[in-house]
Amino acid sequence: IAVLKREIAEVSRRRKHLRDRRTKNAQPTVALVGYTNAGKSTLFNLLTSGNTVASDALFVTLDPIIRRVRLSDGRQLLLSDTVGFIDRLPHQLVAAFHATLEEVAGADLLLHVIDGSASDIERREQAVITVLKDVDALQVPRLEVINKIDLVDRDALDRLRYMRPGAVFVSAAKGKGKADLLEAGGAWLGQARPRWAASKVLG
Repeated sequence: IAVLKREIAEVSRRRKHLRDRRTKNAQPTVALVGYTNAGKSTLFNLLTSGNTVASDALFVTLDPIIRRVRLSDGRQLLLSDTVGFIDRLPHQLVAAFHATLEEVAGADLLLHVIDGSASDIERREQAVITVLKDVDALQVPRLEVINKIDLVDRDALDRLRYMRPGAVFVSAAKGKGKADLLEAGGAWLGQARPRWAASKVLG
């Protein structure tokens, strides 16, 4: 336990240093969050042209993975993939995963990835919100990203679009919706006008 605590402290120190550098360089940060198996890592790979491990297993993404993403207007942002959330995440795990969860609390925008094919979307969504509350990240703006639309029939998809007019609909596995998501994220970040919005174009 003592060894793990020291390792967690070191990860936390390193992450704080990186966040301070990003703030100094006026780099916007966006974090992917979502219930486990919502397709976050697949979406991360789509947006970054990366090869992050995508798996149905729990807690595959324990250490935050951060890569640059260029928007259509030339700006760049830093996108991080995070651990998948579950119902009633024990406080011990919240503490153990706080390195990745700190990236969530320190982000400028959260992309809440939701499995559109799940039969219990509301329950999974509430589980994510509960964890965000536990790590003091509820104040971070969230953009809903409905994933796996290729697995949803037309009527159900129409209902989702009606019920969630502000969401972006994608199929990360099929490579659909990337441009729409980047455009929506860039527009949202511009409207929010955080610390870096009026600064130089990045890159």
